[in-house]
Amino acid sequence: MKKTRKEVMIIFAVRVCLWITALASTIYWIYYSVKLHREGIFDPSLYATLLRPVLYTCLVIAVAAVCISFALRAYSKKKFG
Repeated sequence: MKKTRKEVMIIFAVRVCLWITALASTIYWIYYSVKLHREGIFDPSLYATLLRPVLYTCLVIAVAAVCISFALRAYSKKKFG
């Protein structure tokens, strides 16, 4: 029973870290977008060119973290009921 509880808590802690990673990644690209506007970059082509690499990287990180979290949830639910 103690081993099961410990394993569930470890999986839960990993899932919490993954959700924090997804949130931090999302907050960073929003911050970067606001930073570009503060620097006076309003031209859509220049703005998109500067934001796209950051946005895509952060979105991939966030989506991957959420998907892994859901996979861990499914594993936990299947294994521990």
